[in-house]
Amino acid sequence: MRLIVLMQCFTTLIFTKELLIMTTPAYVLANFGGPRHAEDLQDFLISLLTDRDVTGTFLPKFLHKHLFTFIAKKRVSKVLSQYQALKNWSPIYSETENLAKRLSDHFQTPVIPFHRYLPSTHQKTLDTIRSLNTHPIIGIPLFPHFTYSVTGSIVRFFIKELPTTSISWIPQFGSDPKFVSIVISHIQDFLQKLEIVEKECCFLFSVHGLPLRYISRGDPYNKQCLESFSAITTHLKEAESFLCFQSKFGPGKWLSPSTAELCRNVRTKKPYIVVVPFGFISDHLETLYEIEQDYLPILRSRGYQALRIPAIYNSPLWISTLASIMQNDKVDAQKLIKIGKKQNYEF
Repeated sequence: MRLIVLMQCFTTLIFTKELLIMTTPAYVLANFGGPRHAEDLQDFLISLLTDRDVTGTFLPKFLHKHLFTFIAKKRVSKVLSQYQALKNWSPIYSETENLAKRLSDHFQTPVIPFHRYLPSTHQKTLDTIRSLNTHPIIGIPLFPHFTYSVTGSIVRFFIKELPTTSISWIPQFGSDPKFVSIVISHIQDFLQKLEIVEKECCFLFSVHGLPLRYISRGDPYNKQCLESFSAITTHLKEAESFLCFQSKFGPGKWLSPSTAELCRNVRTKKPYIVVVPFGFISDHLETLYEIEQDYLPILRSRGYQALRIPAIYNSPLWISTLASIMQNDKVDAQKLIKIGKKQNYEF
């Protein structure tokens, strides 16, 4: 009798453990990826620029790939010196890996980092996800605001590479009160350390730009950026605040005003102009080089004291905030893609 009871207890324990595994989600922490060293740079640029979701041409697939591979190779020499000017190249890779590890420890469940434009890392990510066939899988792109050209590209990547694996996604969190709160705290902490008061500041809230043709096809990016900006600046009433868009690449009209344009034209009686890259979770070329080397000198030449706030990754509250955001409502991958088709956004 004791043996039977022990066997029943053991069976129940095994079943309970398997049930916990089947109901405990694993996470895919998706980020842009960034070159870790010179050997990564060309593959990174080719992967980025040949992605039709990013560059969005109407060229046939083989012509698109050929043309943008050529453009990417030509850009290597232009951006190489910019990356070399950074202390440790792009920190996105190491910061995403670190986030994944700390979140895995927090949740006691697998959190798999994914670097969209570092193709040499993809196979490891895919193999790891395939090994998690008993877990439900949730993806969270580390971009506060949704655009089909970035988050949409990530979702489509997994639909293509893992067609039998169901992944639900947290598509955006830019207006989530938890994100809004940490951005405000991050700004206040920055000012306090420098003994600057809010009423002395003009904030330029900078996000990555997007071509207007994407918006005309129904991409919600601009609307979400505006909503996020409004939610944050409601709590910064003593400062002046502007939303701007940086990093324009290629021909055509983009969202405006551009950050460069605003730096040249903004007029304020505030002595401090502070660039807040709130659309960037990690610092990388766009913040560490573009803002520091291209935008702040313009403001300083006009007599302002110009500063850049580090990306939100640097906040001590980021891990707990992100862990909370990861409990938000999810959207099925196929639904996201169908939304794109419904809005006639697909190229």
